[in-house]
Amino acid sequence: MEVIDRQEALITNYEALMVLREADVLNEADKRKQKDTARHMCPENVTTLRFEALAYLEKTACTSQSGEQLAQLKEQLLEYELTKGEILQILNLRPKSVVELHLLVEDCTERFLVEEIEQLVSIILEVLPSDGDEAVQHQDEANQSDAMDVDN
Repeated sequence: MEVIDRQEALITNYEALMVLREADVLNEADKRKQKDTARHMCPENVTTLRFEALAYLEKTACTSQSGEQLAQLKEQLLEYELTKGEILQILNLRPKSVVELHLLVEDCTERFLVEEIEQLVSIILEVLPSDGDEAVQHQDEANQSDAMDVDN
């Protein structure tokens, strides 16, 4: 088999989530239009792959992101001369600390000053919304605080 039109691109988790959601909507609309759905259904393995990918992406920070936020962050990261892969990892994983950023950027300490690394983290935290884990953590802290107040 030969691939004739190789469309190769790196996409973010957010973009993958949007494509999968759109495909689900189109698939549902197709099912309603078709009288004989068995003939027009996707193969089972494709359906399983879509379902599992969508389930995974729904649990990540990309559900609270928007295309505008990602474009804004990409633009701000350009001045740091990061590779496409590093930018993609930052957009997908949203590092919240210097340590997490070091894991994503190759030779981080050799390429950037400490101040630049801290500035990168602050830009990321400012532009991208917090993910669900942080909201849960803050809620747990609030519940603990309320429990302590009740005990006193």
